[in-house]
Amino acid sequence: MGINAKEKDHITKAVGLGMELKYNKTFVEYFGLVPGESQMLMINSTKLVKKLFMDNRIENEGTNRTVYNIKNFAVCSFLNNRLLSKIYSVFYEEFVGNSTVFKCPIQPGVYYLRNNLREIVVPLFHPPGKFRLIVRLKTEAEGSFTVEITWRYRVIRT
Repeated sequence: MGINAKEKDHITKAVGLGMELKYNKTFVEYFGLVPGESQMLMINSTKLVKKLFMDNRIENEGTNRTVYNIKNFAVCSFLNNRLLSKIYSVFYEEFVGNSTVFKCPIQPGVYYLRNNLREIVVPLFHPPGKFRLIVRLKTEAEGSFTVEITWRYRVIRT
């Protein structure tokens, strides 16, 4: 099953509409924009994190239907060997890049993340419309979130 000439010319891209950040104060003292910056986030971790799990969910804003859902992704295994997941490696490079080095256990300290996910190309199978990507980081697989990031975005085909 190949791509015909008409499909090759089309690009599906996601354009960022906004972001919401939440955190609990058990492991994080602050998570937000670096003062005076709009393209850099700062997270001040106050406790050693030995294990880290991630839930990812994409929801259609119009219908509130879940389009994609991953629960309890083992972040420490990934951080110690980023070849485990190609898709998360691409995301890691865009969001973290060389600004911060994350390895488990994650030591207490101040870490910086890039906030420049304005427009990215997404796979053709991603439907057009408005969506939310909700990322929750947890220190226990079945525990409550430590950090939650919600990105709102619109998918368009050109």
